[in-house]
Parts: sequence; structure tokens; C-alpha cells
Amino acid sequence: MQPQINIPFGKRTVKWQAPDGWSVTLIQPEDVPGVPDPSAEIERSLNNPIGGRKLEAFAGAKTAAVVVSDLTRPVPNKVILPPIIARLEGMGIKPQDITLIVATGLHRACGREDFIRLVGEELAEKTNIVSHNALDRDLLVYCGLTRRGTPVKINRHYLAADLKILTGMIEPHQIVGFSGGAKAVAIGLGSEELIQANHSMLLDERAQAGRLDGNPAREDIDEAGEIAGVDFLLNVVLNKDKQIVRAVAGDFRKAHREGVKTARQVFMVPVQVQVDVVIASPGGFPKDLDLYQTQKGLANAARVVKEKGYIVLLAECPEGVGSHKFLRTMKRHKSPGEVIEYFKNRDFRIGVHKAFQWCRSLEKADTVFLVSDGISAETAARLMVRKTDRIDAAISAIQSRLPANPQAAVIPNANATIPVLAGLP
Repeated sequence: MQPQINIPFGKRTVKWQAPDGWSVTLIQPEDVPGVPDPSAEIERSLNNPIGGRKLEAFAGAKTAAVVVSDLTRPVPNKVILPPIIARLEGMGIKPQDITLIVATGLHRACGREDFIRLVGEELAEKTNIVSHNALDRDLLVYCGLTRRGTPVKINRHYLAADLKILTGMIEPHQIVGFSGGAKAVAIGLGSEELIQANHSMLLDERAQAGRLDGNPAREDIDEAGEIAGVDFLLNVVLNKDKQIVRAVAGDFRKAHREGVKTARQVFMVPVQVQVDVVIASPGGFPKDLDLYQTQKGLANAARVVKEKGYIVLLAECPEGVGSHKFLRTMKRHKSPGEVIEYFKNRDFRIGVHKAFQWCRSLEKADTVFLVSDGISAETAARLMVRKTDRIDAAISAIQSRLPANPQAAVIPNANATIPVLAGLP
């Protein structure tokens, strides 16, 4: 009898047991234990900045901006932020002069309830907390151009602060290599034009998950961060259980690169062969809040599936698709190939790019099945996938087309897992 495998789905798990005769590989990040004392790890990083100065070296600052990730990232803000705030207060900066800015990028803006979920009621009450809005022109200030011509327009609350601090997590990112670092300001607090210009580099083969060196999108982000100004960085690497493995602080480039060394060990997983069936989850909440976030997991699943194999994607998606442009682009076309050609022959647009990335994966597979509470069968059809209620229902639908002893892979945390196939980048 095959063992049961737990697969994240929203805030719960789905259990799946492969049929007899199947060969199943579990692909997941390295089982690295979390640090025994997360708060002590944060303090250690703050006391030992990499390539930069301690926070206390910025004494004299009267105001501070601290950038935090939005709800789509499981950053342990309630562990990260209190030590930072305490040090700022110790430097004489009053709580009301500390602005927490939620880095939404082009995700939805955050409201009061979101603020409390992100940082806790105490910090939400004592500090000045605001949400970024990339479409609010009155909120954005032009700072200059990168060498690649990206217009650097950044949130004015950030630019107005004497002391500028970035926080966040380091995990795989399918365009800029790894998240974290200057991405918090360049994308998280940037304008729509900035984000579109940067992400338009996704067609460059060097702009891929796990790659930093020579990655034009990452280099552009770092340059935008330099133009906007970053005084201090605190990033964490989490394991598959969302526990802190390592914290890095200091210079926004040097500390980030040091953190990426740990992230590579955790998230890049060697895989020997491609398989007939891949069963994947983005990793549960908050990675499957919507399909916009879920697409990252589909892309990593597609790295493992054979040409014209099958993918079963589990994503609760309580907030639906997550992008009108994504859905509208899919509705206008009849095949993944049409979407890909449309994208390549038009000016870059955020949302449309997500449809392009989605369809690159669909082209690899024969069929993608979607197990989701938040996506209807009609919407799934528009997205060119097949809605199903259970994994086993998808398996039953393809059983007759599979070889006698199929090979399968299960990727429970697909958004944060980079399968590295032997012989491929």
C-alpha cells in the first residue's frame, strides 16, 4: 500500500494516496530545521550586519520608514518588526514618526484588518501604517532612470523618511531569481510603469528562478533600489513549515546575497527524471490566495512533467483569479499558443504577462486539472484548465492514457520549490 501524502490547500491539508503500481517522488525543499529561538536570530542579525552599519549608526534620524510585505507572503512580521521598532525608539524616534509601509506592488491595497493581520494590533495602533498603491500618481515621486531605462517612481512616504529600512523574505522568484533585497522598494513600492518595465525582462532567458548573476531583472531592481535609497535591510529565509532558518541584515545587496546562499540550499531540489503526472500545491495559505500567486507553482510543476503529461494543481483561491487583466486576456483567446503569440507581439502589460506565464506551462502539459474552492468550472474553462473536485477524479479521467506503471511527482510547496532537472538549468 502506498503512503499517504499531505498536500497544503488553503489553511488545511488534503491527503492523497497513489494507486498501487505507481512510482511516486516527493519533491520539496530541503528539510532544514527552524532556529530554536526566532527572536534571538533576529537580534543576532541586527547585531552583526553584513556589509553595512548597525541601525544604531543612524542615530540622529527623526523619522523612519519600514517596508513590510503584504498578505501574499508568509513573512513573520510579528517576530521581525518588534526588535526593529524597539531599536528605533531607543534612537529617539517616536512611534508616530515610524511609518510601516505595506509593499503591495500591483496587488490589492491593504485595509485596517489587513494591517492587524500583518503586524499585530499593538504595532498597527502605535505606528503610522499605510498601504502602497502603485496606481495612485499622487503617492509616487520620480527619482530617475536605471541604465535599462526603467523609470524609478517610488512611494513618497518612503522617500520622505530620514531612515529607510526594508524587510521581507528570500524565496524563489520566477523572474528576478529570488525575492527579497531591493525588490521590497523597487517592486513593492514602485509605480505601475516601474513594475511593467522591470517585469518585461521575463522574455530574457537569464531572467529565471534561482538565477541572480547576469539576470537583467534582478540587476535592474538593485539599481532602482540604489536610486531610491536603502539604508538597512532585514530579510529572513523560511523552511517549508514557514519557520525562520536564517536572518540576514545590513547592506541591501550584500546581506541579500548572503541570504540567497541559504535559500539555494533550502529551495533548489535536484530531480533526475520528468514524470507522467505532477500533483502540486503552491503551498497553501497565503500562497494560494488567488490564481495570480498560484501560477508560480504551476510553472515549477511544468519543469518536472513530461511533454504532454498531466498536472493536478491544488489551490483554494478564496480571492479568485486575482487579476482582471489576466482573466480578460485568457477569455479573448482559444489556446495557450494564441496567448503566447499575443503577448510577444504587444507592449508589455502586467496581468497580461501572467496569462503568458500561465500558458507557457499549459503548452507543456496535455491537461492541467484544477482543484479549487474559489474558481468555478466556467472560469477554469476560460483559463484553459479542467476543474475537478478531487485529485482522484483527475486521476480517473486520465488513467486509460497513462502507461502501465506511471511515474508521478508530488510538490507540496511548489511556489517555493525549484526542481533542477539533471542536464537542465
